[in-house]
Amino acid sequence: MPRKLNRHSPSRNIAQKILIACEGSKTEPIYFNSIRNELRSPTLDIIVLPHQNKTDPRSIIERLIEERQQRKDNQQWSKEDKAWAVFDGDEHIEKSLANWQSAINRAKSQKINLAITNPCFELWYLIHFQDHFAQITRDRLVNLLEMHIPDYDKSMCLYPKPLKSLTEQAIQRAEKIAKQIERNELSEHSNPCCSGLSKLISSLLNLKNS
Repeated sequence: MPRKLNRHSPSRNIAQKILIACEGSKTEPIYFNSIRNELRSPTLDIIVLPHQNKTDPRSIIERLIEERQQRKDNQQWSKEDKAWAVFDGDEHIEKSLANWQSAINRAKSQKINLAITNPCFELWYLIHFQDHFAQITRDRLVNLLEMHIPDYDKSMCLYPKPLKSLTEQAIQRAEKIAKQIERNELSEHSNPCCSGLSKLISSLLNLKNS
């Protein structure tokens, strides 16, 4: 009798999910969606949640917890999946320190990862091009950024060009800022900072080849 061949179903990699909720309606979602589109990774699913009106830190954290729970209930969430909240520091700290601290504590207790920029997300763009360690306002930050990206606008798509080739330098500069904050015994989210953001970007780019 002819020998029967054992047929094995093709193996399929289960995509790790990175769930991201952003404060901004343009800059951050455009950036993260551009990374997702550039990667086109079969093993990484980057999910940028649609923007909502409530953008205070506590509301962003609660939304992530709710979205994550829905995926758990639908068996669409694993231990390897991660949830990230992306928001600014300065205005929220000044407006309501209680809301800010409540959001930070809630995130830590619920294992929500934080990517915080102070004063704003444009600092992350700036350190692709240069070091920056001094406290800075939003307006001054945009002025510096325009020296590298003339006529900068929040709706611009800057990934992959011009930022992709400079991303590793930005990660290194963000880590240098974090070390300076630690040396000076300042708050983790002092101005300036890109706290957690370099870790998020590193994980997105490294996972492509995992």
